[in-house]
Amino acid sequence: MEKISRNDCGVFLAAFIEKNDLSVKKVSNAITCSKPTLNRIIGGQTLPSDEMLRQSAIMIELGFKSYARLSEAEKEKITEIVGVVSGGSLGIASVTAAVSTLGFAGLSAAGITSGLAALGAIIGGGMVAGLSVAAAIPLGVAALGYGTIKAVKATFESYKSGQEKIDPHWEMPLEAVSENAA
Repeated sequence: MEKISRNDCGVFLAAFIEKNDLSVKKVSNAITCSKPTLNRIIGGQTLPSDEMLRQSAIMIELGFKSYARLSEAEKEKITEIVGVVSGGSLGIASVTAAVSTLGFAGLSAAGITSGLAALGAIIGGGMVAGLSVAAAIPLGVAALGYGTIKAVKATFESYKSGQEKIDPHWEMPLEAVSENAA
């Protein structure tokens, strides 16, 4: 796959969802668009915006699990490097280069080991103690904010899932493209 275009983005997304045994809801949550928006793009009722093209290409390049783990800041950083969508299409090579540039391939074993040892030194231990500290930090934070986050997410999802109007951030009406072509 060399380029993903405005006209075939829905087909690529549908194939990606089927190939990875995903649901439209899971993919829309990862992209942060509404389920109706993604359904319209896949169904060919609307066309993807430049931002949807970029996010779709990044997700297809990275794979769903890696893409879903990206923070909004990381997605934005990749989007900035990928740059402008040219002629309603985006070269996958530019997405691959952007992802590689930011080093999303992973950390080295030496880097992980030294990080755990540094954490362990905080409580007077070594790497094993660092592993305990590293595991305890997110558990404590998660327990503290779990209820609040769930409530906010439920409210937000309730709003997004009921959204029926075209969302110009993620999609555009078919007529908008034909008007620009004229």
